[in-house]
Amino acid sequence: MDEFSSNQATDSHTLHLDSNSNQVAADDATQTQTWIRSQSAAGDGSQAEIITMDASLYKAAADGNIHALRQFPEVDLQIQSSPKENSVLHIAAQFGQLRCVKWMLEFPWCSSLLHRQNLKGDTPLHLAAREGHLLVLRALLDAAKLLSLDIESGIGEEKAMLRLTNKGGDTALHEAVRYNHSEVVKFLIMEDPEFAYSENIDGGTPLYMAAERGFGKLVEIIIDNTRTSPGYTGFTGRTVLHAAVIHNNTGRVQMTKKILEWMPALTKEVDDNGWSPLHYAAYRGCNTTIIGQLLDKSDKSVPYLRIKDGNLTALHMAARHGHMKIVEILASHSPDCCEQVDDKGNNVFHFAMMTEESYATSSLLKNRWLRVSGLINERDCEGNTPLHLLASHQVFDPQFVDDDKVDRMAFNNQRFTAMDIYSKAKDACIYLIRQRFYGIGGANIGPKRWLEIAKKVIHGSRSQGNGGNNQDTSNWTKKHGKIHLIVAALIATVTFAAGFTLPGGYNQSNGLAILTKKAAFKAFVVMDAMAIVLSVSAVFNYLFMTLHARKVFLVEHIISGFLLTTFAMAAMVVAFMMGLYAVLPHSSLIPIFICIICCFFFVSFYYGWSRFLRVYKVRIRFSKKSVISLTIF
Repeated sequence: MDEFSSNQATDSHTLHLDSNSNQVAADDATQTQTWIRSQSAAGDGSQAEIITMDASLYKAAADGNIHALRQFPEVDLQIQSSPKENSVLHIAAQFGQLRCVKWMLEFPWCSSLLHRQNLKGDTPLHLAAREGHLLVLRALLDAAKLLSLDIESGIGEEKAMLRLTNKGGDTALHEAVRYNHSEVVKFLIMEDPEFAYSENIDGGTPLYMAAERGFGKLVEIIIDNTRTSPGYTGFTGRTVLHAAVIHNNTGRVQMTKKILEWMPALTKEVDDNGWSPLHYAAYRGCNTTIIGQLLDKSDKSVPYLRIKDGNLTALHMAARHGHMKIVEILASHSPDCCEQVDDKGNNVFHFAMMTEESYATSSLLKNRWLRVSGLINERDCEGNTPLHLLASHQVFDPQFVDDDKVDRMAFNNQRFTAMDIYSKAKDACIYLIRQRFYGIGGANIGPKRWLEIAKKVIHGSRSQGNGGNNQDTSNWTKKHGKIHLIVAALIATVTFAAGFTLPGGYNQSNGLAILTKKAAFKAFVVMDAMAIVLSVSAVFNYLFMTLHARKVFLVEHIISGFLLTTFAMAAMVVAFMMGLYAVLPHSSLIPIFICIICCFFFVSFYYGWSRFLRVYKVRIRFSKKSVISLTIF
């Protein structure tokens, strides 16, 4: 501690110079540099010396205070540096102090500072470009032009500065592009338009970096002002066109158009994984205008290119991720690409089924190039048709299943039909799908499944019916019906009690409710009546379930009871909210807060119902031909 205090006092004495101390010997110059002892970053308790710049000198350079800088000896201006080894010229350039930079550049010794690199390899030019100080950049390069030509490289000092890279492989242009300084980018390119900037350690050229960040204006500046072909490669072998389509948004349309006009051949360039720009556009679901631009400028082989992992084409990518408009565009542009399959034998319809969404193929069936029985019923390596995949995901697409080109009795390699796969499901709603499937002509379980069912009959594992798992589904339905019954009974009890303990009480003289004339009270009465009627109706449904064993009956009643119970809950919450609103003073904010709090229930109500309908809307919405009459909209 004493040693540190002594060093600090010595440094302070050395650095606080008066106006008469301008003459300092060179051998004493090193004494003006401040040294501080601190704990090393390794945390092992060892001491490491860190160089720091005098605070007053740093502030003078950052503020552009030339008068203050003149108080320091010239040797201090030459050798003092910050912890990152930034010189005073670095500091002035970083903070955009043009007058200060020009003043320092007048000294002959300042030419050595032009090329000095800090710990990260940055020159003053790097820092000025990073911060977007155009005039400072111009001053630095003008000073470099006055220096002698580099004999080895044969280029001027200013171009050597422009091409110099830091430890990250970045030139001043890389830095200007990274922070979207358009005027600086144009100035730096015009100073050395013949140079093709290479990749930094992250694999990015200035042009690629601009496209990756969505800086369309910079892309135009680099392409229009570079005399030689600028470097266009980036991370993992991607090109500037890859970068433009990966980050999908409306603003990329013009940038993609500019890149394609400059170099159309980029459409068939693939990255290290075999992905072309069209693959990325199809995967991301890019604007259809971008898809059209890529196809218009591309070689005819581009739609047929396959990635390395799985041999997927752009058409497969689009179908797999539910981008059906892109599928239609690709199919119309290159009709025979629809015949391609991946390494597992999946075609465009197989991939559409993998989205596990209802009505995923409705638009595909309308496309003339895709409405072919061979594609619709094509088998993959396991013998599964698209309909088999639909059944394996337990999703029902009535438009696809009802289509006359679909072979509903197709077998896979295990000799199962799609109906066989549906018949194995135990979920109650999937049972409704099976019933809907039975109502379609030409759809039934296959012979292998019949044998399985026959064995269960022989061994007494099923009592009746022809669907398999009948007892399991019935037990599942009854078990959940009991839980629903308890909930519905609780709602009925609460709302019944609320009907006779009205908010505000009764008038002693005539026995009528005191708040009869209030609108909120009237709303309470109506919603409370709705809640009790809905909940009692749900209880009635669940009671009837105990009298039947047939799955069709049980499933119908548990779903209708579920609907009645959930809406009874909603009515009960509204009744509670209106009851409090009727009795609380409106002069305070409490009724408003109560209403807001109660409304949070409807957020969860909406979220739950939206998820339910998204999953089950197709599974329980049937046409009039179905043996199931239940319909939910």
